[in-house]
Amino acid sequence: MSNHEIILQKYSEAISGLSEDCFSEVSSKWYDYVINLPFTLRITYLIVVFHSQVINGGFHQYFVSGYGQFAKETIDALIEIGAVETSKLVYAALTLVNKDNNSGVDFRKKLLTGDIQQLFVGDELFGPLDELDRQYYRNENEDIEYLLGSYLCRS
Repeated sequence: MSNHEIILQKYSEAISGLSEDCFSEVSSKWYDYVINLPFTLRITYLIVVFHSQVINGGFHQYFVSGYGQFAKETIDALIEIGAVETSKLVYAALTLVNKDNNSGVDFRKKLLTGDIQQLFVGDELFGPLDELDRQYYRNENEDIEYLLGSYLCRS
């Protein structure tokens, strides 16, 4: 089985229990579901959605679409598979978006309810997040699919 096939299989398993009500902005069901996945499924979910969001719309999209609520966990997942440079980019993005250093619960609530104004108004975050996008796209040392697939094969 190729890395891509293994990742798709694990990702399908990871999302199999997600339902529409998990994505309510006032509920923690989505977060709780992901955090309580078995370890390899959680890592797969976090990295696949992170990579997909950044490739399709950048770090800005990752946060605006709500996936950024998992940024701290994604940093740990990236380190786990050996993507340390990428984890530093996620940390930098999280630091920019959560400039008030809100707790995890408060940050998730503000992110999901659209209360982090600089994500939606003004240019404060667009330039710095775009630069992180460019660094992510240029990072030839860390092939996320290869690293995740290799990790899953070893697990």
